[in-house]
Amino acid sequence: MAISHHQFPAPENPWDNGPAIRKERMTILGSLDTKSFLPWIDRHAAKLGLKQRISHADQARIELLLAGPIELIDAMEMGCSLGPITVWVEDIQRAEAVDDTV
Repeated sequence: MAISHHQFPAPENPWDNGPAIRKERMTILGSLDTKSFLPWIDRHAAKLGLKQRISHADQARIELLLAGPIELIDAMEMGCSLGPITVWVEDIQRAEAVDDTV
């Protein structure tokens, strides 16, 4: 078995620590079964490595704060739009969260 001595190119910015962390407020609207959806949100955020905190939850609206790379927040939005079978998500609104801690 031959060992490759291929050199991979150095990163363009050697001080790059990975993707930028963004904080967002996500509002989920629809017919929401909070008993199944809230634990689902917790598990899905953990799988994606996002920090999250639910600030409001009722049968029509869930508001949560998220922190993580924008691509993973996008994935969280997609996951929430599909959600568990017991919910019907009509709309998801997102806004940058400036002073909220997650």
